[in-house]
Amino acid sequence: MSDAMINTVVQGEDIYGVAAITTTMVAEAQRLHGASPTATAALGRLLTGSALMAALLKDDSHRVSLQVNCRGPVRRLLAEADGSGCVRGYAGRPTADIPSRDGKLDVGGVVGKGVLHVLKEVGLPEPQTGAVPLVSGEIAEDLAAYFDQSEQIPSAVSLGVLVNAHYEVAAAGGFLIQFHATIGDDLISHIEKALAKVPPATTMIQAGYQPVEMLQQALGSLPLDIVRHHTPLWYCGCSRERVVRALIAIGANELRQLIAENQDTEVKCEFCTTAYVFRPQELVHILDSALT
Repeated sequence: MSDAMINTVVQGEDIYGVAAITTTMVAEAQRLHGASPTATAALGRLLTGSALMAALLKDDSHRVSLQVNCRGPVRRLLAEADGSGCVRGYAGRPTADIPSRDGKLDVGGVVGKGVLHVLKEVGLPEPQTGAVPLVSGEIAEDLAAYFDQSEQIPSAVSLGVLVNAHYEVAAAGGFLIQFHATIGDDLISHIEKALAKVPPATTMIQAGYQPVEMLQQALGSLPLDIVRHHTPLWYCGCSRERVVRALIAIGANELRQLIAENQDTEVKCEFCTTAYVFRPQELVHILDSALT
């Protein structure tokens, strides 16, 4: 099933929903980083969560960055997404893995205790930032806690990544529902009952559900207006030119030290693992550029 994402609003209510299938995107992240099954599940959930959050931004150029600093074996997770659906990320220790728990990948165990940092670039002079302690390390609960504590927006979040016996990403995706106004008790009860019965995101995806059907299930078939269709995809905008700018930014003294070593210098992108190699003479030209 192809990756897809939709934005919806419940008719007549200030209830917004975003849902996505991200199987291909998460599989690409696993391939690039050689991630273990449990690290893949943790990173894939964060990547999906960042895509859902970015889909709610007003402009395609606006960005969301989610960073998890944690004590578990994976150590760190980072995911970035923009309003157009482009997503990238990495795990601090992508090969970290631990035994399954109750037949499921132990994402909370591989993440452990820590802090979720959220940064939003929405066209203002300074980015919007927030941070909350991890509730469980399962990612979905942690994002819901962030919205409740930092933005005071009641939210329901479901994220999932299924890795099969062949260590392949068989399904990935999730949904995010936000309640931007006080709603009636009857409607609250209806949604709570629906959310209590909604299957895991990966179960729905494997059953052939499209994103809108995932939201219909989560919201108890409330009438939805689809605002937007788009496609989440893995994309890293790194380039040799950007790496050159980064080398210039480290300063002339650091560049001189690299040149003095008289060896090729390799700079690897943490997101897509592309390696950029610079010979000593190239570094000399970069230093000259930095000094002019």
